[in-house]
Amino acid sequence: MRNFSVKLMAALFILLSGLLQELAVYAQENSGIRGIVFHDKNGNGVYDSGQDKPLKAVAVSNGRDVVVTDRNGKYELPLRDNAAIFVVKPRNWKVAVDEKQIPRFYYMNSSGGISGTKFEGLSPTGPLPESVDFPLYPQKEPDSFDVLVFGDTQPRNSKEIYYMSHDVLPELVDVKAAFGVTLGDVTFDDLNLYDHLTSSLSTVEIPWRYVAGNHDNDYTGNNSTEARGVWYRTFGPSYYSFSYGPAHFVVLDNIRWIVEEDKRYYRTGLGSDQMEFLQNELKRVDKDQLVVFLAHIPFEGSTEWKDENEKKAFYELIATHPRSASLVAHTHQHYHYFIDKEDGFPGENPHHMISVGTVCGAWWTGAPNEYGIPHAMMSDGTPNSYTFLHVDGNNWKLSWKEAGKPADYQMHINAPDFFVADSTDKINITANIYNALPSAEVKMRVGKNGTWVNMKRTPQSDPARLAAVERENQLGEVSWLKMRGARNSEHIWEAEQEVNLEPGVHVIEIKAKDDWFEYKGKRLLHVR
Repeated sequence: MRNFSVKLMAALFILLSGLLQELAVYAQENSGIRGIVFHDKNGNGVYDSGQDKPLKAVAVSNGRDVVVTDRNGKYELPLRDNAAIFVVKPRNWKVAVDEKQIPRFYYMNSSGGISGTKFEGLSPTGPLPESVDFPLYPQKEPDSFDVLVFGDTQPRNSKEIYYMSHDVLPELVDVKAAFGVTLGDVTFDDLNLYDHLTSSLSTVEIPWRYVAGNHDNDYTGNNSTEARGVWYRTFGPSYYSFSYGPAHFVVLDNIRWIVEEDKRYYRTGLGSDQMEFLQNELKRVDKDQLVVFLAHIPFEGSTEWKDENEKKAFYELIATHPRSASLVAHTHQHYHYFIDKEDGFPGENPHHMISVGTVCGAWWTGAPNEYGIPHAMMSDGTPNSYTFLHVDGNNWKLSWKEAGKPADYQMHINAPDFFVADSTDKINITANIYNALPSAEVKMRVGKNGTWVNMKRTPQSDPARLAAVERENQLGEVSWLKMRGARNSEHIWEAEQEVNLEPGVHVIEIKAKDDWFEYKGKRLLHVR
């Protein structure tokens, strides 16, 4: 009888301890989280009453709800476990950045920590501070500014970080841009490379924002939250928003990590919390303000969106802001896509989405140049590259630049090397104009006195890419990674023309014009 009583008391104690623990978590969540947003006048990151100035009407979110501070700079939000509480940076204010230029604007809250088993994720964050405060610092933000935009950096190892460090970053030191952003796949599955990569990018010396990609998952995580454990530890929330100048930026995490028995895979999607945050955030953003969505996976033409109803609701939300645009990556191609009614977009005008070409090109594949760096031509014939988002009020445009080339290098012309003077054959000429809008007017002429003729946009595999793959396939075993296949390029223009030229060397000229820019290119044709 005595043993039974002891066992019963022990069982009751364990049960009571568990209940008390659950009640503590419940009480914490229902007590909410509160704090102050303030002008940190002395720069110490701590709110000093009487010295620092509380800031009113600044938005703060828990990743679902969005509130604004009162006249005393105070906010209060429901507390969510395994979630970030973050300030939405307003215009003409900046947040602190660390030594790697990563913005620090959040407090991660996790009672038990968030992690898979392969990499070190976020540790338990401990007791909740009495006040979670956010310091801000004044800065002037003009109506016109530039943002440096990278598609996937995605190194497999440190060697590929060195490629980027030699091929891309030196020409960007001292760049005139408000901030930089990497649109996901920051690394290629090895999340231990974050430290090396972010240290390298910090040499550009501008604040740098990171978007989560599918290769930024810890694949041992059992759900989308656990798969992001390393991300939360390194970069903070995987979705949030901020303003700069007249524009509002929304960073999305549009990858859902799915575990079904022995299968682990991802699909495009946002999840209910992120959708609720998006709805609450867009409510308070002016309808005529430029809103730029930053995500990894394209909303159309790529990985299947897991929940069609969610996708429909997402389109309905962004359609309420007709001045919006989206920058994505993931495809290792560079192209413009206009999401319209055929895609289920309810807006009066299509939504302009750009799949931005990648810094790593085709994953650093292809024959190395004289400095040992692979040419990395992407599957649509686009060289490895980066872009600039140019904002002017609520207008925008995007310029493109190949790494290591002059800024005016914007196209590759493919044509025969030579032509026989008295031949009756026509020559076929294609121009891969990497960033031209689909509506661009493109003309060409052969010879200085030739007639300008229209070229037609004809999506196809880039002949230069096909030729490069063929050359590499003939080499047999090599020590570097060969390219794989080709995809249709959406920015190839084509024309056939009879050639009536005297023997000699003549210039093929191509000029293109769209709503943003003019592009010019030249190539020589030998007439025998």
